[in-house]
Amino acid sequence: MNVDNALRTIELIRCAGKAATAYRAAQQTVREAYEEHNAAQAQLNHWNDHIRAMGGGDRASPAHAALLAAVREHQEAQQKIRKAEARLQRTSATLQAQRPALNRYPTERNRRRATTVLLDRLADHPVDLIRAADLIIIQTSAGKDSIVAMHRTVAAAKAAGCLHKVRVMHCDLGSEWPGVADLARRQAERYGIPFLLVTPDGGFLGMVENRQMWPDAKRRLCTSALKRDPTGPVITTWVGELGLHRQAIVLNVMGVRGAESASRALKARLALDTRTTSANRLVLTWNIIHELSEQEVWQEIASNGLEYHPIYDAGLERLSCVYCVLAGPDWLILATRVCFALELPHPETFALLERRIGHSFKQDFTLNAIIAAARMLDALDGPITWRRGDAVRRHLGPTAADQYLALTR
Repeated sequence: MNVDNALRTIELIRCAGKAATAYRAAQQTVREAYEEHNAAQAQLNHWNDHIRAMGGGDRASPAHAALLAAVREHQEAQQKIRKAEARLQRTSATLQAQRPALNRYPTERNRRRATTVLLDRLADHPVDLIRAADLIIIQTSAGKDSIVAMHRTVAAAKAAGCLHKVRVMHCDLGSEWPGVADLARRQAERYGIPFLLVTPDGGFLGMVENRQMWPDAKRRLCTSALKRDPTGPVITTWVGELGLHRQAIVLNVMGVRGAESASRALKARLALDTRTTSANRLVLTWNIIHELSEQEVWQEIASNGLEYHPIYDAGLERLSCVYCVLAGPDWLILATRVCFALELPHPETFALLERRIGHSFKQDFTLNAIIAAARMLDALDGPITWRRGDAVRRHLGPTAADQYLALTR
C-alpha cells in the first residue's frame, strides 16, 4: 500500500472531524448568544415601558438604574453575537476546506471506521511505516514486553535503513525495583539507540502523599500524571529538533499485549493518538507486539539473548512498581517476600505512607495485612530463593534456559 497516501488520508479525516466539531460548537455559541440577546432585549423593553409609564421618572430612581443596567447587558449581548458569528464564519471556512473528506466520510462513525481500517493496514507494513515516519519513540518499562517491542522495532528500523530515527524513553517513578532504569539504558545501548530517562517530580509516592489517596483501576494517575504527561513535552522537543516545515510523523511504540487484559485486547495494533497529535505532528501509538502470547515473548527473549530483570526469575510476571495498585493479593504477597529476600525497605515505606494518609492501598485489604501474610509464609516455608534463568525455565523448560544462559554469559 502507499503509506504516505494513507497517512495523509488519516490526517485529512482527523482535520475534517475537528472542523465539523468546531463548526457545531460555533453554531451552538451563536444560538446561545441570540438567546442571551433576546433575554436582554426583553429586559430592556420592560424597563423602558416601566419608565414611560412613570412619566419619564427620576434619573436617580432604581428603575432608571435598572434601565441602564439592561442597556449594558443588551450591548454586551450584541457584542457576543458579533463574536459568535465571526467564529462561525471562520469555522465555516475551515469546514469548507475539509469538505472533500467530510463528503467521503460524512459521519463521525464513518470517519472512525475509515481511520481504523487504514491504520490496521499500515500495521501490516512495519518497514514501510518506519520509512514514512520522522521519529520513532520506544516507551520502555524495561520489562519483558518492552524489550521484545524494542527488539522488533529495531529489526524493522534496520530493515528500513532508519535506525537513526529511533529513540528510547523510560519514566522512573521512584518506586520501581532496583536496577530498572540502568537495565532500560543497557537495553537501548545494545542497539546503539539514544536513551532518555524521565523523572517526574515527586514520583509515585510524592503523588500519593499530595493526593492523600492511592490510585486505582478507575483513576490510574500513576499512568496519566507520571508517565503520559511528562513525556508530552519531550515529544514536543524532539519534533522541534527535526526542523521540519511540515507535519512530522511520529511512531510511539508501546509494549502492550492484548493477552494481558480484556481492556488491552480491545486496543488496536496501530492507533491515532488524538491527545498528542497536532498541526505539527501526527502521533501514532504502535502496539507492535499486541498479538504475542506470554510464551512467545519469552521465546523471543530466550532466542535472542535479551537481558531481562531478575525479578522475573523470582516468580513475578510483571516488572512494575514494587507495589502495583492493579495487582492482586497473591502478587503483592510475593512482591513483599522478594523485598524481604533482597532486604529492600519498600514494604515498610509503603505501609507507613498508607497509615499516614489513612487510605488503604487496596479497597479490600491494607498493606499491613499483606506484609503480615508474607512474614507468615516466610516463617512456614523459609525465605524465597531463585536462580538466574528461572523465568525462562518456568515458561520454556530447562533446555531453553540452558541455551539462554549460554548466550548471555
